[in-house]
Formats: sequence, structure tokens, C-alpha cells
Amino acid sequence: MKKLMLSVLGAVALGLGGCGGASGTQEATGPRPDFPADAQGQRFELRLKGVNNPGYDSALVQVRRLSVTTEKGEALPVRLKSRFPMELTHAEQAHLVGLFLVPEGVERVKVEVTFDDFGGYEAASEGGVIDTRVAPLRFEAPLAYLSEHGRAVVHLDLTQSLQAQGEAKLLMPSLDVRY
Repeated sequence: MKKLMLSVLGAVALGLGGCGGASGTQEATGPRPDFPADAQGQRFELRLKGVNNPGYDSALVQVRRLSVTTEKGEALPVRLKSRFPMELTHAEQAHLVGLFLVPEGVERVKVEVTFDDFGGYEAASEGGVIDTRVAPLRFEAPLAYLSEHGRAVVHLDLTQSLQAQGEAKLLMPSLDVRY
């Protein structure tokens, strides 16, 4: 049963990997800048890490969109780097979600991460889908904190964030941001 569930979750993950708005065209190989040469600002990383795992063998989610704006709502340049489902049960792994540029003079940014509609989970006695449509991850980041290490790492609390709804789980983000 467990191997069958892993196969089903793997198939769901592969299917989700094909979703999410990426075009079917292949990118050119070789080095490519993350942003256009004329883009101005300090570059930062956004990472996602699952923490406080209550016993899941697997918890897969995929990011659809990353949005970073100023306090006034001005969109900042972003580059989504996460193209495959992320395994949140690997406590030592902080997955690279994307990069963003913050121009000089901005003191705080608003970050929003939207997931694909569904992910998947498996525990010792059950498995199923994670409904990630409920709410995106949202937080504000002071530039002074971001500048210390050049990144923000979202610690997504799996115990509090994955709420049971029948055989499915709802992703109700409970998070802590580390800089």
C-alpha cells in the first residue's frame, strides 16, 4: 500500500510539475543572467523550508507565482526559480523559491508566494492531496534584515499549516521568516 501511495503521489507531483504557467519551450543552455542587464537593485533570495514535521513521510507542494512589492504596491522584479514540487519533510533543505531585486530607497517589501492548486502528502497510515488554494504565503520583510544574509527563509510549520479536511489536508500557512 505504501509503495502504491508513493507512486500515486509521484504521479501527482509530476503532473503538478507540468502545471503552474511555465511555457512548453525550452530555455537556451549556458549561463543566463537572472535579470535584464538594466535592472537596478540589490538581489535577494527567497527560500522555503518545512519545519515541525508531525510524522509525514512526504509533503509535496509546488510554487506557481512569486510576487514582491514595495509598501506602496509597486511590483519589483522577480525570477521564479522553483520549477518542481518541493519536498517539505526534508528538514535540512531550504528550497530556493526565487530571486528578487529591491531598488535603493525601499525600506520594506511585501512578499507573496502562491502555490499550484494541489500538492500531496503521505504519512504512515494515510496519504492524499494537499489543497493549497486556501491562502498564499504572505509576509513583510524589512530591507535591513534581508541585507544581513541576502535572503529570507520561510519556515513553514507543517503541524500547524496542514489542517485535516476529510482525507485531504488544507494548507493554512503558519510560518516564521528567518533572515
